[in-house]
Amino acid sequence: MSASTPRSPPAAPAAAPPAPSAPQPVTSPRRECAQILSTPEIQDYMNRIDGCLNAICAIATEGKLNTDQKIRIHNLCRKVGSETSHIAVLYQALGQNTRQAYTALDAVQDKNNLSQKLEDLKCIISEAPKTHPGTSTFADILKKGPLPHIQPNHSSSIAIYPSDRNKSSEDTKSLVQTIISPNDMKLHVTGLRKTRNGGVIVSTDTKEDIEKLKQSKQLETSGLTIDEPHNSKPRVAIIGVPVKMQDSDVFNYLYHQNLADKLQDTTQESFMNSIKLSHKSALIRNALISQGRVFLNWSSCPVKDFTIVTRCYKCQQYGHAAKSCRETVATCGHCGERGHVQSECTKKAEPPKCATCLHFNKPCNHKTGDAECPAKVIAQKRYIASINYEDV
Repeated sequence: MSASTPRSPPAAPAAAPPAPSAPQPVTSPRRECAQILSTPEIQDYMNRIDGCLNAICAIATEGKLNTDQKIRIHNLCRKVGSETSHIAVLYQALGQNTRQAYTALDAVQDKNNLSQKLEDLKCIISEAPKTHPGTSTFADILKKGPLPHIQPNHSSSIAIYPSDRNKSSEDTKSLVQTIISPNDMKLHVTGLRKTRNGGVIVSTDTKEDIEKLKQSKQLETSGLTIDEPHNSKPRVAIIGVPVKMQDSDVFNYLYHQNLADKLQDTTQESFMNSIKLSHKSALIRNALISQGRVFLNWSSCPVKDFTIVTRCYKCQQYGHAAKSCRETVATCGHCGERGHVQSECTKKAEPPKCATCLHFNKPCNHKTGDAECPAKVIAQKRYIASINYEDV
């Protein structure tokens, strides 16, 4: 081989071997994935190294070196190029393994959240009133009548939003409380709560009070806008539906066996258009709840309002799920302290403390998520207030 022959460029890095299958990533990633260089960036580094090695070869051909020395320099340059290519392949494989590791960690976190939900469900079941077998007959159960259900909230509400999108709900709440005097306007305010988009919702005893607010000059001149609150549709839980029963059959039995005679102005087509497996119209909800049970072919199933509120298993607050939580540090559901999850708590032998109430410096000598927890009761009342139980 001639000493003056230019060094052949190293081969481009081979494609990384296919990674083993991994669990699908969750829709809302919880952490920033490690930055991985792309193939073009790696190729750019390779070209720079290749340029440096070619420069070394060029200098070697110009110097006073014998043929053996020049050949050794060329061979070493080729070896460096080959090893660099191998490093690039390993780097790409490492990047794939890193992505898989983050996906696996997210899957583990999902399992931990599910385990926490199951533990809470066990607590709720264990704290529920126990019935003694043999003391109640089927006739006794029938005599008790329908299950108690939620009475519609007859208060009226109005939503107030700031014209400045940068204002928070707390800013809007403070402004409303400053410019509006319930005493002067003779308002019976039953609630004032914050909502999304920087707004607040004011609830009063009567629609007349709402009209007073709508006509208020103070609101008009303060840069606030008034809108009707958008209440959600009610949901009901039908307990004991046979597992093998198809959705279409459930809808068919619901209409013909339970609603057709009660809602004679509602056709089966309009019924199908107004019902979903997750949400029901107020008209259908009222018809189902009033009879206490629904009849599905040969099955008789209790029906009740669905009012379970969402609790975050990361910060232990109500109103959002863990996947959308903005907190960066977890809060323990047992001791209420920040910095660890319940499964890692070292104080499990001690009495539990409600993390939600502890956060607001309220009495917390009960379990997080307890049925009688004041914070949970308030969250349920807010949820119920946001549901339209009357309009049809």
